[in-house]
Amino acid sequence: MKLNKEIKERIDNYFDNISAEELYEISLKYGFVEDFGFEISNTMMDNLNVDIYTSSTDQSYDSTDDSNLPLAA
Repeated sequence: MKLNKEIKERIDNYFDNISAEELYEISLKYGFVEDFGFEISNTMMDNLNVDIYTSSTDQSYDSTDDSNLPLAA
């Protein structure tokens, strides 16, 4: 489905102005659940796959450059 520019801007504006708490509450309302019920059987990892989802307005980054990785607040 293609979205026109106005709809895209409305969606972007919505997500720019919603807090993490509000988004979490909405996700629960629609049946999304947290599932932390997994076990890690081996603490050593040989490979790590990095998936990057970008839009035309996002700035991509080089995942091999540690100084360029986004950090959690």
